[in-house]
Amino acid sequence: MAVLTKIETFELRLPLPRPLELGSIIITEREYVIVHIFDDEGNRGVAHGLSRNAPVSATIYRTIAPFWEGQRLEDHPAFYHQSVGANSMLGTNGIFWRALSLADCALYDLLARRADQPLGEYLGGHNKPVPANLVGCYPTANETQQSLRDEIAKLAEYQPHAIKIASCSNYARDTERLRICRSAIPQGPPLIVDLYNHAEDIHSLLAEARQWEMFNLAWLEDPFAFDDYRSLALLGSKLSYPIAMGDEQSGYRHFQRLISEGKVGILRLDATVCGGVRAFLKLAEMAAEYNIPVAGHVFHHLHSQLACVVPNLQWVESFLPQHGYESIHLVWHDDLKWDNGNYLLTDTPGIGVAWDDDAIQHYRGVA
Repeated sequence: MAVLTKIETFELRLPLPRPLELGSIIITEREYVIVHIFDDEGNRGVAHGLSRNAPVSATIYRTIAPFWEGQRLEDHPAFYHQSVGANSMLGTNGIFWRALSLADCALYDLLARRADQPLGEYLGGHNKPVPANLVGCYPTANETQQSLRDEIAKLAEYQPHAIKIASCSNYARDTERLRICRSAIPQGPPLIVDLYNHAEDIHSLLAEARQWEMFNLAWLEDPFAFDDYRSLALLGSKLSYPIAMGDEQSGYRHFQRLISEGKVGILRLDATVCGGVRAFLKLAEMAAEYNIPVAGHVFHHLHSQLACVVPNLQWVESFLPQHGYESIHLVWHDDLKWDNGNYLLTDTPGIGVAWDDDAIQHYRGVA
């Protein structure tokens, strides 16, 4: 059996055409972590994720590579858990888990490529169209009613299964923006509002959130801090539409508490954060035991593959490149095809990203 010979990882900063403003969070560029895993037969697995300005690559080199390099690939469950045990003092979430997640995704890309299968088929699933949600309508300083109407209408033309818009940290203004969006697409798909964990208390949010029912909301996303289970449960009990939480989070017991104490109705999962492919599968299975659907958090190549093997993974979200909210498309050759709100997967082995190594080297040199 082949041996895992080397892990190579680095951060890659890619520009955005304009800054994104999420309350106190200002994003002027996207910093991605790229992870390469090599075997002794010349094969390479690749994964990417957001660094969130954390030293993820350094964490991989210090806490994961020493336990993985030189190991037989067939022993990957053992050396995965060995690296977890050796770093138990770092807890069950945080930078270590983001690092471990990306290493695990790259490992599974390598395993599927070695088997000459798309990841979903390697895991026992079957290729199928994958329902997608689109993200857009981030608030900007120069936004007008017409510019908002135009953007939501263009998103609706793609026939996504839902459209997510970002909060502007003013709930009354959020209500008005939702009204504008729904009036522009009265027969359009359900809407989602992302509060990006900035709500301070349920009382200031609830009056407006109840009004949002009239706009056909699919769910309200990330209203409170990750571990504010009490507020999540209380808010969810007072709304007719579900609360969605979980992206950017890790830890099996944490997700159990989101479900049992937080009463979330949609579990948001991200394999690049929650513990990798293997953790994603385990967490999705746990959600299925509670009859809770799963929504994949961006990284549509990866999560579309997982949708082929996870029955309750019902939606994968994505940014359209032309809107300038993401920039990873600058370093790949082409994207998945889109058809009536679904991603169409290819037979490309592994996760299925067609990386442009020349572009990656160019942007590595820009910083």
